[in-house]
Amino acid sequence: MYKVLLRCTAIFLCLFVFNAQYSYAFDFERDIASKFFWTKSYKKAHPKPVNNMPKTMQDYYRAVNKAAAQNQEIPSPHFEKDSKLVDLPDPSTLLVKYNNPPGQTDINLNALKKKRKVNSIGVVSPQFDKMVYSTVYYYPSTKTAGTELYLMNLDLNKNIKDRIEQAHVNHGKKTIHRTQMDSLDLDIQKTLTVVDWSADGKRIAIKEKISYTPEGLWRTNLLVYDLETGKVKDLTEVREAIQYYWREKENLYLKDYRWDIYPVGWDALNPERIIVFAYAATGEKPKYLGAWSVDYHGDRAMLMSLTSTNFEVTQSGSCLKTELQN
Repeated sequence: MYKVLLRCTAIFLCLFVFNAQYSYAFDFERDIASKFFWTKSYKKAHPKPVNNMPKTMQDYYRAVNKAAAQNQEIPSPHFEKDSKLVDLPDPSTLLVKYNNPPGQTDINLNALKKKRKVNSIGVVSPQFDKMVYSTVYYYPSTKTAGTELYLMNLDLNKNIKDRIEQAHVNHGKKTIHRTQMDSLDLDIQKTLTVVDWSADGKRIAIKEKISYTPEGLWRTNLLVYDLETGKVKDLTEVREAIQYYWREKENLYLKDYRWDIYPVGWDALNPERIIVFAYAATGEKPKYLGAWSVDYHGDRAMLMSLTSTNFEVTQSGSCLKTELQN
């Protein structure tokens, strides 16, 4: 009896071990081997991608005809306007005076680093036969910006608005001035902005702004382009006169401080002179250094007032401005 019981126990243990080995082999193939080896179960679960590209022109035309036969017309979406929706006003382009308010027009440089090039607004002469504008170029390798000033003729066969709107930069533009850039300059930004045309359309007042990027505006220079001579004159005399006056009167050496000039336009009472305001930075409210004027030859700069900024300037140049009409 004991021997029979012992034999039955041995047979039971053998069957248990055999079943355990078979189960382990089955689980390994299904759960492990199929994930790491190219087994039949893995092939079934991950079929190869089918290449549907036509191999011959006949296959291509057959595929095109099949796609055309399956193509069905898709109805266009229908939009019903809500009565509560408000229509946007239509933009209208108007011809306006450029230097208004006087001396406060500058080039928008917000997109300069992204676009690497920004154009200023075009300023048309009083006779509506010429237009001047500037282009600012950004050089990321040195973090510098330089500017070129262009002059172009307008088509006199068109009406005033059309000749301005349809003017193209590639039709007869020429460079009349460019900022001087040193190859060793870093973080320097130089821009040229039109102040205004003279009343007779023979000269253009220009301001050159030079800034050191980390510290902001550095200085402003007043320039004049003469269409008759084709030359640009740097009117440094006005800055020299302001420094001389305050050195002699108050023993104030402006070269040791941060100060600048702000050209506002051509003097309405003396059309050969340009008016500028001068300010010194004090950390709070800027100190007014007076209103000054200089002739376009740069022969003589003079003080107009130490307190007043109420001077009349001409507004000779024009430009296009887009406004929303209600």
